[in-house]
Amino acid sequence: MDVVKNYRQYGYDDNMRETAISVLETRGISKEHLEITGNLNNKTYDFAIELYNSFSKNSKIAFVLFVIILLTNILIPIIAVNSETVATFLLLANWIILIAYFVFLIKSFLNQNRFYKTINQDYGTEGALMYFFLGMPFYIFMYFYFRKQMKEKIHEIK
Repeated sequence: MDVVKNYRQYGYDDNMRETAISVLETRGISKEHLEITGNLNNKTYDFAIELYNSFSKNSKIAFVLFVIILLTNILIPIIAVNSETVATFLLLANWIILIAYFVFLIKSFLNQNRFYKTINQDYGTEGALMYFFLGMPFYIFMYFYFRKQMKEKIHEIK
């Protein structure tokens, strides 16, 4: 039953799962029985994967926006010497991108927080503080750290 429910965590494919279901059926355990007892699908794992994918999408967007913010902050002083109009446009674009960065940073934080609640691990206040205070200025490093950490936690879900 464990193989049927957690086949993805063990690295098995759908064929192995179907084989395990067949073995259980020969032993008198039907698919309906597995579904009723909650052993057919691992809903916690499935929801955690959805949250991880959403976190990955939102954090990638935040990461790209963070890089753009860094680049525009470097370019504004260089271009401001040559063209006041372009510098004003870049400054305005920088503020818009900064707002979008915060939106996607918060969305990725919420995804991460829900992920940890789903797997019954308290992310806690210190996690939120670390995410915002370290996550904003050092987002290049925190992005990879959080993704790796969540990926490891997915394999622990039973």
